[in-house]
Amino acid sequence: MELKRDLNVHSCRALKLQMLPLLLFLLLLCSNPSESLELNPEDKASLLLFKSLVQDPTQKLSSWVGSNCTNWTGVACNFQTGHVVSINLTDTSLSGQVHPRLCKLSFLEFLVLSSNAFTGRIPTCFGGLSGLKTLDLSYNKFVGVVPDAIMKLRNLRELILKGNPELGGVFPWWVGNFSMNLEKLDFSFNSFCGEIPQSLYYLKSLKHLDLEKNNLTGNVHDFYQSLLLLNLGSNRFSGTLPCFAASAMSLTVLKLDNNSIVGGIPTCIASLQALSHLNLSHNHLNYEISPRLVFFEKLLLLDLSFNDLSGPLPSKIAQTTEKAGLVLLDLSHNRFSGEIPLKITELKSLQALFLSNNLLIGEIPARIGNLTYLQVIDLSHNMLSGSIPLNIVGCFQLLALIVNNNNLSGEIQPELDALDSLKILDISNNQISGEIPQTLAGLKSLEIVDFSTNNLSGSLNDAITKWTNLKYFSIARNKLSGNLPNWLFSFQAIQIMDFSTNKFMGFIPDGNFNFSLNFNKSDIGRSLPAKSFVSPRSMAIRISVAAIDTNELSFNYQLFSAVGMDLSDNLLHGTIPKGLFQLQGLEYLNLSFNFLDGQVPGLYRLRSLRALDLSHNSLTGQIPGNISSLQELTLLNLSYNSFSGFVPWKQGYQKFPGAFAGNPNLCLESSHGECNRTSLPLVPGKTLREEMTEGPISIWAFCLSFFVSFYLGVVALFCSAWTRRYILQTKV
Repeated sequence: MELKRDLNVHSCRALKLQMLPLLLFLLLLCSNPSESLELNPEDKASLLLFKSLVQDPTQKLSSWVGSNCTNWTGVACNFQTGHVVSINLTDTSLSGQVHPRLCKLSFLEFLVLSSNAFTGRIPTCFGGLSGLKTLDLSYNKFVGVVPDAIMKLRNLRELILKGNPELGGVFPWWVGNFSMNLEKLDFSFNSFCGEIPQSLYYLKSLKHLDLEKNNLTGNVHDFYQSLLLLNLGSNRFSGTLPCFAASAMSLTVLKLDNNSIVGGIPTCIASLQALSHLNLSHNHLNYEISPRLVFFEKLLLLDLSFNDLSGPLPSKIAQTTEKAGLVLLDLSHNRFSGEIPLKITELKSLQALFLSNNLLIGEIPARIGNLTYLQVIDLSHNMLSGSIPLNIVGCFQLLALIVNNNNLSGEIQPELDALDSLKILDISNNQISGEIPQTLAGLKSLEIVDFSTNNLSGSLNDAITKWTNLKYFSIARNKLSGNLPNWLFSFQAIQIMDFSTNKFMGFIPDGNFNFSLNFNKSDIGRSLPAKSFVSPRSMAIRISVAAIDTNELSFNYQLFSAVGMDLSDNLLHGTIPKGLFQLQGLEYLNLSFNFLDGQVPGLYRLRSLRALDLSHNSLTGQIPGNISSLQELTLLNLSYNSFSGFVPWKQGYQKFPGAFAGNPNLCLESSHGECNRTSLPLVPGKTLREEMTEGPISIWAFCLSFFVSFYLGVVALFCSAWTRRYILQTKV
């Protein structure tokens, strides 16, 4: 054995000595390729003509000088001939039209111009690039139709035209049979119409088909090749679901959302063994889910939301292991009934659970805290009863707890302070009673808090001041009492504060009104345009949940709302602080149905004001003289006070019928210049309260949608039910 070992060692050394000259030659050959890689003169001329038509504001093509191919940004050449074989100018801020001389690059194999601003039609001469393997023109501004000349590209493996909204027309008839090498076809986010040609269903080489967000029609058919990704979402497909049996061992992503697919979910769908993402949301699927529909443990994302599915929630929807299982389950906006099955608490990998807008009854499972990876739970708009289980603190990574619009009772548990990562807490529209616990000071990450429409009592405590990131806070329609605290205006990021319909008394604190950035800035770029400002209380929170790798979700949200304050329907008295009327960013203010007195401060600083309701108080003095200068103002109600004096016609009060009713000492100038007290209507127009809808964080305002793209092994999910007007990146 010893001798054999020595022989092996010597043989290896001899082999190394023989290979040394070859290794040295290769090293020399590769040591300075820039000296030996001369750009073909004809190809160089073609590239320079291409450059001449292109706008290049960031000077990315400034390196296109000389004849050394390796110095030319985005260009690769054949090492022996110097012919250009690859052009990759992704995301280089280029614009303009593509010069037809680019088609003279007869040895070109890869042409990638994605994520720029190229315009015009796709050059017909591209059909002459017979050696082309990849053509990627995605995310540009190409228009018109795909030229039929592209069918000459017999060697093409990837044809990617996504993200050109004005590129479309009838879906090309030749796409399924022009290249037997085609593996990836991506026409998503364009304007194609018509039906998918039959030949595409049989193209054996096809692995990746993405036709999302077009106007394609026809029934969904089975495909007869081993696909890896199939995305037909956001079209107008109809019919029933096929089994996709040919892709049973290969299909990883199946997206058929936002179509008009009917019928039930066939159990054969669960035979797709490699499936990691299934999105069938926003269709017309109905019937119960069969207990035999159990997906494999590789399934990570399952979205069946916004359908007409009924019956009990499936007790087991997917297999799980210690290391694999569902991370997102969305069954919201259906007609599921019965109780939440305990089996759901065995989905140990679950990070996002959406069961909202169903007909669920019973209690929240006590073992919900077993889901230790859970980041988002939305059980809103059901008929759940009982209390929020104390065990929920086991979900220590929870970022959003949304249980509004149920029949929940009991008190807010002090132990909830253990959820110190929580950003969104919505328990509104329930029957929760008791006081707001002091221990909630531990929830220092809170940004969206809605306790409205419950039976909460007691006074506001200083624990709330620890929520330093607070953006939205509503305790409206409860039984809270006591004086308004001095820290009321101390939240720097606050956008909405709603304390209406309680029993608060005393004065409105004359505090530090300059602390809130949103209240003081009139140019912060609001998300709600003037046209959409129908209800000051309406707001939307988009939650986006993104899968950043195979088993981890990221969470973010975006708040869309007006900037305002509602202290209406309380027992407040005294004068209105002048500082409140100097908030340039304030868009709505409701102080109606209180016992406020004194004069109204000047309105001239309220440049962003859209709605003002001071009705049903005891305010005196004259109407502020600059109402007409508030160009954004659309709702005004000063009725049922004790205003007096003369209101000139030029103030434009006629735009607000009923705004001054119930002020008998007020004189309105008519169009003829007369003082006409009888022109005041006996009944005012709608109060701001009537203009407002219930519950600013109402579930309808969430529009959570899921968008998932799977490319080179990376899954990305963008929740709406798609980001559902939640953006988690938060609420419905």
